[in-house]
Amino acid sequence: MNPLNLEPASGHDLADVDTGIAHIEVLLDSQPWGTVAFVIEGGEHRVVVASERAVRMRGRPIPVGATLMQIFGGLADAESGAATDESLAAVLEQGLEVKLGEIWLWLKLARIERAAAGANGGIDASVALVDVTALRRGLDDRIASLRFLSHDLRSPLNSIVALSQLAESDAAVFDQCGGMNQIAQLARYALALGENFIFSSVLGNLRRNDFSRFDLHATVRELVPQLEVAAVCRHILLQLWLPDGAAVWIDGVRSFAARALQNLVDNAIQASRAGSTVTVSIKVADGYAEIQVRDRAGGLPGLHAKRRIDNFDEPPNRSSKGFGLGLKLAWQIVELHGGTLHAEPNDEAGTTFVMRLPCLSAVSRTVEESAGPSATSAAVHLFKKGALR
Repeated sequence: MNPLNLEPASGHDLADVDTGIAHIEVLLDSQPWGTVAFVIEGGEHRVVVASERAVRMRGRPIPVGATLMQIFGGLADAESGAATDESLAAVLEQGLEVKLGEIWLWLKLARIERAAAGANGGIDASVALVDVTALRRGLDDRIASLRFLSHDLRSPLNSIVALSQLAESDAAVFDQCGGMNQIAQLARYALALGENFIFSSVLGNLRRNDFSRFDLHATVRELVPQLEVAAVCRHILLQLWLPDGAAVWIDGVRSFAARALQNLVDNAIQASRAGSTVTVSIKVADGYAEIQVRDRAGGLPGLHAKRRIDNFDEPPNRSSKGFGLGLKLAWQIVELHGGTLHAEPNDEAGTTFVMRLPCLSAVSRTVEESAGPSATSAAVHLFKKGALR
């Protein structure tokens, strides 16, 4: 071994160097990424050892003694323009993403103090090769989704702009085109597109440690009055029935649960006729918090025949009156919290949506209070301020 003619430290022989490099090989092969270790000799980084995973990821042999430029120069040239060993090292030290065949690699060089590595088998730098193909594809999918969203938003937004210009130039034609009511429907549609995209994107990345304890009773009491403006604009009476008593503790994401309820109430308001009533109530039974949203809007298509609908994967086609707007999303959020959502006909010629969420038991509350609040991810923080507006 010792292909680079590394001089052993005083009092040690070449066997000590071989042993040190062997230890490095074992360490590198145990890592979940590929690693190539270098020493600096003659002003160039030269390979001391490369893990088997690094060789597979690079797709070709990585011989001992090869230079940094020989191993990575071809990959980095097009991306960085690095032409010398030191310039390439500087680029890799910042991190570089490169495409190699069908995979994407993240290359990152780390400089190592020789004293920290020990006198024998010491290395001056290492380059990690990390397969980021899945992350890159996920990012590409997200970008593609954003492009589709931008395209879908363009139509209602352009229509809103055209209607606003028409209101200034020809009020009669503006009224014939639907007037402010049409603008409101287009605005709701645009908001729904953006909201559904954000929530569907975040829902797939939620984990249990994103959940935290919150008071559903207080959430409902805070949210429903905020929806009264929409009810007043449509001449709808919005009623809220809350029982007196202690908090109703739920384990979940408060902003998501609030948005699910908001979608149900907003759908009921938009589907109802002027002068009718939408009622929201909450009760606790059998370990579940049950929220009911009752309207007099005539009922969902097919509901009276089925008597119950509990699958909203393909919501009924009533978007013109509000039904279906965010209904699937509300269903997904409730299921995420271990609850259920169903619709049933009521005795007021309308629909009652029943959202049930499991309550925290007294034992669970005691454990949580002693452990402190759960950690919340950046994805959830994104909605903490904006969900209850």
